[in-house]
Amino acid sequence: MNIQQTSSSNVNENDNGSFIGINVPLLSNETFRQIREKRFSMFKPWSDFFDRNRISKPKDFSDITKRVSHNIVYFQANYLIIVLVLLIYIMITNLLLLISVVAIGAGFYYVSKLPSNEPVSFFGGMVVADQKKLYIILGILSVILFYLSSGGSALFWIVGVSSTIILIHASLLEPSIESEFAQTV
Repeated sequence: MNIQQTSSSNVNENDNGSFIGINVPLLSNETFRQIREKRFSMFKPWSDFFDRNRISKPKDFSDITKRVSHNIVYFQANYLIIVLVLLIYIMITNLLLLISVVAIGAGFYYVSKLPSNEPVSFFGGMVVADQKKLYIILGILSVILFYLSSGGSALFWIVGVSSTIILIHASLLEPSIESEFAQTV
């Protein structure tokens, strides 16, 4: 079986951050650090988050919407922590999903380290593919592994449980006077 190596002339050499012809901005470590610092600076103390003195039944629907819109913005970093804890829980309880996510992540990391403008041969030259084709193959494998490891049900569970917890908390907790004052100033 004769396999020809593909030419790299159709691959743009200035293709940093391009994936299948779509420009994707690359996040540097500095940008990632700034995003992380901004998120953690928005983190509110758990004593404020679980303040039992401010928990009360809302008067009407407009009170619920006011509380939810305020608390979602005010406690967004805390709510993100809750979602991450639920994500860790579902990954630990669904071991096949955890293995699939780690394997796919390692695959994407490996492919990202390959040269983008040169074809790569696998299995002794029987399979030749460039970086973009490998990303497509990994994407297809990701969908298959996601399906086989019940990733869809895990995703719906995380969305359902976290949104229920967040909406109940946000609708029952009255906004603090300090936070309302800080928003008006």
